[in-house]
Amino acid sequence: MELFFSREIASGVRELDRQESGHCIKVLRHREGDTVHVIDGCGNLYECRIVSANPSATGFEVLNVVEGYGSHPYNLTMAVAPPKNIDRFEWFCEKATEIGVDTIVPLVGDYSERRVFKGDRCERIIVSAAKQSHKGAVPALEPLTAVRDFLVRDFAGDVQKYICYCSEVEGAPKIPITRALAAAASNASDKENTPGFVIMIGPEGDFSREEVTLAIRHGWQLISLGDSRLRIETAALTATAAVYLSCL
Repeated sequence: MELFFSREIASGVRELDRQESGHCIKVLRHREGDTVHVIDGCGNLYECRIVSANPSATGFEVLNVVEGYGSHPYNLTMAVAPPKNIDRFEWFCEKATEIGVDTIVPLVGDYSERRVFKGDRCERIIVSAAKQSHKGAVPALEPLTAVRDFLVRDFAGDVQKYICYCSEVEGAPKIPITRALAAAASNASDKENTPGFVIMIGPEGDFSREEVTLAIRHGWQLISLGDSRLRIETAALTATAAVYLSCL
């Protein structure tokens, strides 16, 4: 089943944009009367019938709506410092979307090599990955954010905040991510709310000691992804998969 994307469908718009229309009519050769499926990026899948096979603006009527299509039983924010090679960050965004993530925040820290981020191409990759992996929700991509600003951001009281750090910090025990997630799942077992997680992955040079000190002061738990030396995007995807698997 091929999915199309229209963020405006929830507000009553019954027309695909030029790009989606061209793919629908010119590439897939759909015609009037054909049934197509459209996601709104907010978690809903719309079963639709084409009423106007216009390759610039395909019109349709909605037949049925499926809520929570392709959803996952948690809320995950991945805050990741993009590496110097931006293709690697885009790869992470694609794969994390396929697995299950809700928000992606590119970070810039004390040791970041990449200090500029333009998200247009990345947003297109995320939308494409959501359609390919049959998810009704499209992850939000936030603007480039300073590590220190993100560390002091207010989150809901029951959200678990984890920061991956390679070195040891005296007085602040670092625990494996699997153990941290197991403890979080145990604590959340009696609650009705969807469990929430925020995980930070630093740049090539890791977080600075000052950034980590600030994290500890604001209640972030230091975690480890194991003994292997991982690239940024590998570490970020490992953490994403760990949350996904822990919530099955």
